[in-house]
Amino acid sequence: MQVFLTENRKLNLSAYRTEEHCWVGNVLDSLALLRAAEVLPFLAGVKRLLDIGTGGGFPLLPLALCLPEVTCVGIDAVCKKADAVRCIVAALGIKNVDLRCVRAEEAGRDKSLRGSFDLVTARAVAALPVLLEYAAPFLKVGGVCAFWKSIRIANELASSFRAQELLGSPYLRTYTYDLGEEWGKRSIVFFRKTRASAETYPRRTGLPKAKPL
Repeated sequence: MQVFLTENRKLNLSAYRTEEHCWVGNVLDSLALLRAAEVLPFLAGVKRLLDIGTGGGFPLLPLALCLPEVTCVGIDAVCKKADAVRCIVAALGIKNVDLRCVRAEEAGRDKSLRGSFDLVTARAVAALPVLLEYAAPFLKVGGVCAFWKSIRIANELASSFRAQELLGSPYLRTYTYDLGEEWGKRSIVFFRKTRASAETYPRRTGLPKAKPL
């Protein structure tokens, strides 16, 4: 935790500045995915995980530490953030994490990454239609996206129906959890990829966010 807080003071990786706030708001929030595993058995078979817009390393680093047998890749368009997380990984001696400074749209067309992951995660990155276009091309058929959201997602989920259809990644379920006290309830929204992504996705850099599907 202290390693992260030191890097955070240098670069503003997270709004959580104290050890307690970072523990609950970042670490425990990230690890909620493992509680969801109790109701989503497929998580036990995950071998490769990609975290989009990894920022300060959440949920990437807590998941990598708890799942040492899983190869975890984090991508972020801001190289300073990727470098900071790389420093944290080195300081903690984490062996199963690879950090890359690249935009999701560019990485999604990289043949070494495309269609190669069992699970794609994203936390506080974009709206669901945008996230689906970023994430689906990385997934194997049968793989799953997991997106951290608030519990007020009905409108956002409805706005993602067209993206679900075009990207062959229908809604699977929502897992709701409670961090307690001031933190309250949050959710992780899951989608499962059911067919290969068309070569046209992801669209060129900037277009998914500027003109969501």
